[in-house]
Amino acid sequence: MNIVLVHGILGFRVKFGIEYFRGVAEHFREKGLKVFAPILDPTRGIEYRGCQLRDQINAAFGTGTLDHASKTHIIAHSMGGLDSRWMLSPATPIKIQAPIRSLTTISTPHKGSPIADLIDHPELLSAFSTLPFGLIKNPLQPALDVLGISLDGLRDLTTQSCQAFSAKYVDDPAVVYFSVAGSGRPHFPEAAAAFLLLHRYTSAQTGQANDGLVTVGSAKWANFDQNTWTCDHGEEVGNNIDNLIMPPVFPWLAKYDGIVANVAAL
Repeated sequence: MNIVLVHGILGFRVKFGIEYFRGVAEHFREKGLKVFAPILDPTRGIEYRGCQLRDQINAAFGTGTLDHASKTHIIAHSMGGLDSRWMLSPATPIKIQAPIRSLTTISTPHKGSPIADLIDHPELLSAFSTLPFGLIKNPLQPALDVLGISLDGLRDLTTQSCQAFSAKYVDDPAVVYFSVAGSGRPHFPEAAAAFLLLHRYTSAQTGQANDGLVTVGSAKWANFDQNTWTCDHGEEVGNNIDNLIMPPVFPWLAKYDGIVANVAAL
């Protein structure tokens, strides 16, 4: 089995000794799976990153990193799920050369993110005077600084942009699509410090459980796992943003094993 791990808007495989998908590739390789983790541009939009993803997967088959004789399954986090959907869609001009059997998205904002909506409409915060955003000049900046997220990249994740994207880039009927969502930690604090105000704003704005960036409702796509992951957006890939040295309590590797078990029979 081939596994492709597609990162979100953070553009790295390993940075300062920290893996984006912490320990996931090694964990799968120990089980005999072929694993490839592309590196996509951290600031560009879906189509640009989708082209990079397609070209890098094609190249991985050429070098033997991925096996032509095995089925290929994509696991994509956050924006990486939209990059993957673009690459797989019949509406995409240049198709990927190798067949992809499944795509599983983890907290991908298929319907957009209210946090991304704030980029061009900060006045939306005025309705939530009880939240202490006034203490921070730009309420998005602490999380953006920690994560290295570009405002330009986030614009593709607004509600309006994602609606237009889904209307144009329909799913490939030859690919099976699955999705899972993070719903935040089951205890206080509900998310790492960098996500906490964003988590509370999203809860107040939508009334939905969320992982600090993406609501459960937005993460739903095609075959959705109703058992949400009780963690924040960073913990979904094994990273505790409060302390990047220490892994989270959340059992992320077991969850990735569950994804592989789910697609193994396809």
